[in-house]
Amino acid sequence: MQDTKEIVLWFRGSISNPLPDMRTEEELQAWLTEYCNDLLKRDFPALVQLLYRVDVSEHRLKYLLKMSGGVDAGATMANLMLERVTQIVKSRKKYRMPEDDIPEEDRW
Repeated sequence: MQDTKEIVLWFRGSISNPLPDMRTEEELQAWLTEYCNDLLKRDFPALVQLLYRVDVSEHRLKYLLKMSGGVDAGATMANLMLERVTQIVKSRKKYRMPEDDIPEEDRW
C-alpha cells in the first residue's frame, strides 16, 4: 500500500492532468489505461513524451504491442509504465539516505 501512494505521487508530479484519489494499484492501472488510450487518440506526442519521461523501454513496448495485435494498447502502455515507476520508487527507497545519517556540518 505504501508503494502505491508513492507511485501515485510520482505520477502526480509527472502528468499534467490531475489524478483522482486512488487507493489501489488496480485503480491507478485503470486510470492510466484510459489516459493512455485518450492520449493515443488526441495527443500522440504527449503520450510519447510521457513514455520517455517514465523511461519505458521502446523495444519492449514495440514487441508487446506487436504481439498483442493492437488489442488495448493503452493497457499495455499502462502496465509498462506502472512496472517502471514501481522500479523507480523501490530504487529510491533502497538508496535513500536516512535524515539522521547526514553529519551536522553537511546539513543545509
